[in-house]
Amino acid sequence: MVSVCLIAWSPTPTKIDAAVLSVRFAPFTKSPEALAVGLRPGPLLQPRALAAEPLVSRALAGRHSFKAEEEDVLPVLTAEGWLVLVGLDADDEDEGACRWRRIGGALFGELADSGIVRLDVALDLPVQALAEIAFGMSLRSWRAPSLYRSKPDPDEVWTLAEAVFVTEDPASAQSCFDRLAGLAAATALARDLVVAPGNRLTPASFITFLAPLVALGVSITEVKPDELGLLEAVGQGSAIPARLLVLSWQGGQKGAPPMLFVGKGITFDSGGLDIKDEEDMDEMKGDMAGAAAVAGALYAIAARRAAANVVGLLALAENMPSGRAMRPGDVVRSFSGLSVEILDTDAEGRLALADALAYGAKIYQPALMVDLATLTGAVEVTLGRHLAGLFSADDDLAEKLLAAGEDEDEGLWRLPLTDHYDEALKSAIADLRNCQWEEGPDALHAARFLQHFVPAGLPWAHLDIAGVSLLEEDGPLAKEGPTGFGVRLLDRLVARYLER
Repeated sequence: MVSVCLIAWSPTPTKIDAAVLSVRFAPFTKSPEALAVGLRPGPLLQPRALAAEPLVSRALAGRHSFKAEEEDVLPVLTAEGWLVLVGLDADDEDEGACRWRRIGGALFGELADSGIVRLDVALDLPVQALAEIAFGMSLRSWRAPSLYRSKPDPDEVWTLAEAVFVTEDPASAQSCFDRLAGLAAATALARDLVVAPGNRLTPASFITFLAPLVALGVSITEVKPDELGLLEAVGQGSAIPARLLVLSWQGGQKGAPPMLFVGKGITFDSGGLDIKDEEDMDEMKGDMAGAAAVAGALYAIAARRAAANVVGLLALAENMPSGRAMRPGDVVRSFSGLSVEILDTDAEGRLALADALAYGAKIYQPALMVDLATLTGAVEVTLGRHLAGLFSADDDLAEKLLAAGEDEDEGLWRLPLTDHYDEALKSAIADLRNCQWEEGPDALHAARFLQHFVPAGLPWAHLDIAGVSLLEEDGPLAKEGPTGFGVRLLDRLVARYLER
């Protein structure tokens, strides 16, 4: 019988800062330290820019590279102080949230270490657009926690600390931003988890990083993997046993089936006995980005008191080589009862997820399931680092996820999920094998493997986020490093389609 232990501890709530940036909304103040004004291509000046027209003209003189396009930012030091020109692009119908967020991200990225401490942002835009720009600035201003250093890195000392958005309706703008501030904090939490070193963030210590969720009303229980044979096998080579954490938010109708999100949480993946090459081994502390996304999504959902029942499962383990580690050729019994032959110990994420999916489906009888995992290098080869792979046999759920991803600039691309790949998963001695020896479409094989552990008829989708969990260079909404991919997407899925 699987044993469930209620975590009965009272953590000191840890405040998550959405970013290092303080955001507020206020009427215009004369003589600010730095003033950001908006321009359209032409250049066409927004009203506040027109008021400063002589300064703008001097700033633009000889600056032919500034075309006032989206993400164009030009800071100029004048006798009156800093004047920052912000490109708003053409005035057309495509002025959605993602566009404003990218403008905000570009604005912060340009000014982060400029010496400017306070920036007054006077762009003459509706309050919702201002809130989205502030959100973009907040997302871009995240940086790795300093607790792992003895002293701050001088290259990471950012001066920009406050953004004051100029509006005649501060209350409405603040109301628009409040929900987004919680989402920024949730993304920051996910990024903090991904960047945490493997010796600090382990299957045992993971729960201590989740105290902010408890403070918001999310309950946390721990499932001891007595019968979660696949998850237990993944972690048996480590001195730290595997764990399954259950995060539960009950904001919907009492007794209504929850939405279930499942995250792969391999806190360090050496590959096990099929050990990885040394190249990029240090990045394997981030093989828990799926679990980080689920934790972040539960934070966002709880922060806005969502009218929905949502359960998150975090399948946590270290995949390490030792005398106790699972071996190629081992046969392991899963929670669902299916036996699995282990061909490659480095194909461990699908094992952990398989048990979590089967457990979640049986125990919670959910309305739907979505799992997220940095599962295969093959999906990165297929889609690059711009899109995550989406696998689902449920067209309705797939369309909702695609739409949510487009809304949040977390793009998905649907890939095939059919029984054509069963031949590659046949085992001579067990019900399934965990991968194919030969070269092949591993992302497709992995998705089909997982489908065997999901009850027929239950809406389920698998998101392979291996290519999008980290940025190799600075992007519009995040600097180089973890992206927190999936937090905004899952929150949007709940808010747009599933909330009561």
